Amino acid sequence: MRTRLVLILVLTVISLATPSHAQFTYAAVNVPGAVSTQARGINSGGEVVGFYKTAACADSNIQVPNCPTKGFKLVNGSYIKLMVPGSVSTAIMGVNDLGDLVGFYSKMQTGCSLPVSHGFIWYHTNVVKTIDAPGTAGCPANSPGGPGGPITVAMGINKAGTVVGGVWATGQGGTFPDQGFVWVNGTFSTMDPENAPATNPCCWSVNGIANRGVITGEVFQADFFMAWLKDASDEDFYQYSGGDTVGTGVDSNTDVAGYGTATSGFFAKHIELNEGANDATEVHPGFIPVQFPGAGQTFPMGMNELHWLAGAYNDSTGVTRGFIAKPNF
Repeated sequence: MRTRLVLILVLTVISLATPSHAQFTYAAVNVPGAVSTQARGINSGGEVVGFYKTAACADSNIQVPNCPTKGFKLVNGSYIKLMVPGSVSTAIMGVNDLGDLVGFYSKMQTGCSLPVSHGFIWYHTNVVKTIDAPGTAGCPANSPGGPGGPITVAMGINKAGTVVGGVWATGQGGTFPDQGFVWVNGTFSTMDPENAPATNPCCWSVNGIANRGVITGEVFQADFFMAWLKDASDEDFYQYSGGDTVGTGVDSNTDVAGYGTATSGFFAKHIELNEGANDATEVHPGFIPVQFPGAGQTFPMGMNELHWLAGAYNDSTGVTRGFIAKPNF
């Protein structure tokens, strides 16, 4: 499995010039012919998944695209372009160690003047299953500026087949999270953690899941987004650089990754390791910056069980491109 990961990195290994970059070895992920690319997930076998755009469009939320996209899988150096059958847009958001894919797609539907979005699981057996959280999959609003939706966005899947994600509102003005979920064997459960005493919490999404069932995500409360991690009954909330923070990736060792909306990406090792007895003492994570060399901003979006990262960055011209990163520690 490690051999596959090395093969991918050989494609475009970036020379590291600064000590902060030396924590990771980076490789670019760019679908040929695309105007922008996002890598969203990487599994322990080295498969990278994500989506790309073939035409420029306004898209104000880096997490959930509000423009037509096409999915891809990168295996042993080869890009495989993927579209859910019959869809006009497909965004692949995560992959597990079996090669099962999750995300959301849009297609025209009788009675609706605009495409309707649905969550999906694309099994490695090549069977596609639609999953829609209650209250989603209706005709989107037709008025200029939206809002549209809500839609089901599947963000991640672990080896056991548990899917996590969020119900997101969409419109021409962008996208934003409304509620988190965990899907197990056809059943949706709401997952909306709060950092008590919470002040007007809202806007949850579950963004990543490890093979052991540890999950991570985001919640808006007290006028900013907080990242959170949930390991069984224990919940941890944290901020990166004191501002809005989004948790996106997690492994079974409770290593976490994500980004600050006003800063850049981060990785934190085993944030549960030094807690007090019965989790009475919460420990502020020791953050390691994640920044693609020369990038304006870097967004880690997924992590595998070897704590390799997949994500996106904005280059010097403002174009969004994909990357993977291997930690050098």
